[in-house]
Amino acid sequence: MKEIRKATSEDMESVYMMGYDVWGENMPSDEYIKMCNCSVKYKKGTWYVLEDLDTKELVSSLIVYELPSSENRSSRGIGSIATPLTLRKRGYASTLIEQVIQDLERTETCTDFFLYSDIGTAFYHNFNFIEMPPAKQKYKDSICMHYSKDKDSHIPIEIPDYF
Repeated sequence: MKEIRKATSEDMESVYMMGYDVWGENMPSDEYIKMCNCSVKYKKGTWYVLEDLDTKELVSSLIVYELPSSENRSSRGIGSIATPLTLRKRGYASTLIEQVIQDLERTETCTDFFLYSDIGTAFYHNFNFIEMPPAKQKYKDSICMHYSKDKDSHIPIEIPDYF
């Protein structure tokens, strides 16, 4: 059985190591963890984890950032979505993304979600994220995508900076 919860301070080393193979840039793991622990960006968000309750293993994680609201719409940014290399392709990140979005829609009445994809867009289409128009994109290697609870809503004109 799996449970989604907010990450604790005791979880953070495991959380950071989930993305080490992608974001570690060949630095020693202890330096990478230290860099993550000192990250102002990582301290601004709320980390969520998917935990296997039988093994107590964290199987996926992501961070959520509160974004400025506009026109009575509440927005969040989702980032640093990761699963340990040995556990990928089992649906853990998908479960975490879907459930976190549903929970935030329900408990915080969030209407809009953004993310920057470094892995292409196909995976996020599964969650009804769409690419922001090319003219609005801010980065060459990361595609900003948007999801709205209200399928008929207009896409905000200004997209958020990278989280």
